[in-house]
This record gives sequence, structure tokens and C-alpha cells, in this order.
Amino acid sequence: MLLTYVIVFLFIIILAMIVWYVLQAFVLPRRIDEIAQMIEAGQTKQAIKKLLDLLEKDDRNSYAHYLLAEAYAKEDNQKMATVEYRQVLKYGKYSDKVDEVDVRTKLAKLYLDQGLLDDAKSEYLILTKIEPDNFLHFFELGTIYFRSNAMDRATIFFKKSSSLNPRHEQSHYYLGQIYYQNNLYSDAKNSFLEAIKIEPANYRAHYFLGLVLRQMQDFEWAIKEFDIAQKSEDLKVKCFLAKGSCHMQKGLIPKAIMEFERGLKFARKGSDTELGLRWYLAECYEKTRDLHSAIHQWEKIAEMKPNFRDVQAKLKNYSEFRQDDRIKDFLISGLAQFEHTCRKIVEAMNFNITDINIISDTEIEMVATESEGKWRNTRQTNRLIRIIRTTDTIQERFLRTLHENMRNKNATRIIIITTGDYAQSAVEFANTRPIELYGKNELINILRKF
Repeated sequence: MLLTYVIVFLFIIILAMIVWYVLQAFVLPRRIDEIAQMIEAGQTKQAIKKLLDLLEKDDRNSYAHYLLAEAYAKEDNQKMATVEYRQVLKYGKYSDKVDEVDVRTKLAKLYLDQGLLDDAKSEYLILTKIEPDNFLHFFELGTIYFRSNAMDRATIFFKKSSSLNPRHEQSHYYLGQIYYQNNLYSDAKNSFLEAIKIEPANYRAHYFLGLVLRQMQDFEWAIKEFDIAQKSEDLKVKCFLAKGSCHMQKGLIPKAIMEFERGLKFARKGSDTELGLRWYLAECYEKTRDLHSAIHQWEKIAEMKPNFRDVQAKLKNYSEFRQDDRIKDFLISGLAQFEHTCRKIVEAMNFNITDINIISDTEIEMVATESEGKWRNTRQTNRLIRIIRTTDTIQERFLRTLHENMRNKNATRIIIITTGDYAQSAVEFANTRPIELYGKNELINILRKF
């Protein structure tokens, strides 16, 4: 009787083992594969419920954790997807359905999406050990260091990724970015050219190549690159700004104005690009003596961002322009009228002009005489008079150069008249030399005499 119980008991155990084997070998895999198909079909909520039920019975099932991570990822639940991928790595059971490289790559991307750069970096460093010939792992490490502003480390990994895959244009593009930021313009140029050679539609590479060429003073080629980059809607406005600056540096002010005005039509209101366009446009108008338009642009900028660059200083310097017609006419008049007014200024100061030199449409130098006494035979002495109509600040070195050349003009004193300001060092220099400094207020008082 006892023997019968033992045989029955052993039979039950063997039967259970067979059932368990059948479940593990056929039924459970088929069930998990069905869950995988549900995830593929987008039925993620049912799949997650089934997987959680399954993991309650077998928490060490790596494939179930992997599928659960996949389901959470499809639902954009990054936090839970991260947890499940980490569980897979914790158990370290890999197969044809659970690949370590695949898991670490997906986990690293989740870390990047969540801004966890150090965690992503750790995964990619492991991946470079597992797959040392896979350029993408090195490239991703390069982008992480680039985002962290660790440019030396980023350079190492971008060079490695580009050596493993010379046809990877993004590696060349990022190398170009790093070289550009470090003022290595020749290297940057070569890297951007390589990126463009591989992918001609990389408009950002064209744009930055244009910036490099602008720094290298190759304005014609730079403008061609900006024209290509302009096909990108994201870069269009920046390209107008960049092309305008090229024309400015070439002295082609009307062309620069055209580019800046075109850019303003597309610029987003209140953006830094709009502010830059208006600032450069104002500078162009100032150079062409269209001060009404220049002031209009500065006022527009001040409304949006009062502390932008030197806008407040410009508005302050031209405050008299908006208040006094005499100074306004002086600033915007043509060259002939400017020369005529300068003569009248010198005469109003009781000097006799003996020589005049038109340096530019904003600067005129005159040599004039003044009697040192009331008697007929009193010796006449020369004054070197420089009249300047800009908002630039007069620096000490400017006065020093004039002072050094004063004797060549047989002058005993120098008079500077400007609509701009004087640097403190310039004032101190003039105080110990025969130099008289006249600012806007003195100029207005002189203009009032005639």
C-alpha cells in the first residue's frame, strides 16, 4: 500500500515537471510572443497588464522586462521604460530576443532625452568596449561632451567616429563647429567642406562654412554659402543678417541695407535675430547719414530690449538731434553743406582759415590763424582744428597722433569739435597739452551764432 502511494506521488511529480517543461518550452514563449505582437500593434495597455501579471510569477524573466520597457517606451513613459531596461541589465540574461547592445543603446537614448548626460555617457562608454568598431557609439559620446562644453573630449570622439566611418557627415560637421568656436578657421573650413561633400543638403554646414569664410575675409564665397543655407526655413533670417554683414565689411552699404530689410520681413518679433538686424540696419543708416531712420531703429530696439548693445548710448548721443534742428542739419547734411558749415563754425570762433583738408564726409581738418593781440604787427599763430560729426568716443591715441603732427602744420594749439564723447584718458591727456576739447553743447552754442 505504501509502495502504491510512493509510485503515485512520483508519478504526480514527474507529470508536474512535464507540464512545467511544456509550459516553459511552448506555452509561455508563445504567450510572450503574443504580447510582443500586441505591443507592435499598439495595444500597449493590455500588453503592460499581461506582462505585470507574468512578472508577479517570474520577476527574473529578462524578456518580459524587456517587452515591458518597450511598451512603456511606446507610451512615452520614459521613467518606467528606463526602470525596466535597467532591470534587464541587472539580471544580465541575454538571448536572441534580448540583446545587450540593443538594450544599452535604447537606455542611453532615454537618458539623453531626460537630460541625464552622465548616465548616457556611462552606457555609451560600455558600448564602445562591446562594439569598438561601431562609429555611432563614439559619435554619441562626442555629442554628449559637446553639449557639456567639454570640447577637447568631444574632439577625440568625433575624430574617432569619423575615422571609423569617413562618410559620416555629422562627425565632420561637429568637428567643424568645434574648430570654429576655437577660431581654427582653416580646420573648420575643411571639416564643413567634407560634411557638405557627403551631404550637400546639410544647410547648417553651409551656414557655418559661410561664417568661417566671413572670418577669413572671403566675403564673396561666404555670401554664396549663405545663399544655399537660406533654403532652410530655420536659417533664412540668420542668412539675411550674415549676408548683410558681409556687404557692410565690403563697404557696400546699400546692399547691406537691402539684406537687413529683407531679413526683418521674416524675423520673429522680439527675437535676438530681429534685434541684430535692426542694430546693423541702424549702423548702415548712420553711415549714410540717414539719422532719422537710424534713430527709428534704435528706438524700436529700445522698446523690445532697452539694454541691447549700445542702443541707449546711441539714443543719448543723438538726443540733441531729436531736439535741435541746428545739430540735426549739421549731422545729416551732404558733404558740400558739411564743409560750408565747418567753415562757418571756424569763422564764428574768430579764426581765419588758411588751409582745409576733407578727410571724410564725417571729418574735416582746418588750419586757421588768430591774432594774439590787438596791434597790427602782432604775430599770427596757427590753430589746428578738427571737426568730427560722429557718435564715436574720441580716444587718447587720436589726440596723441594729432599732437605729434601739430608741428608739421606750424600750429601752436589744437581744437577738437565733435558730436560724440571724449574718453576720460583723452580728457586727461588734453589737460596737460595745448589741446581744447569741444563737445555737443559747445557746438550747439556755436551753431546758434549763425
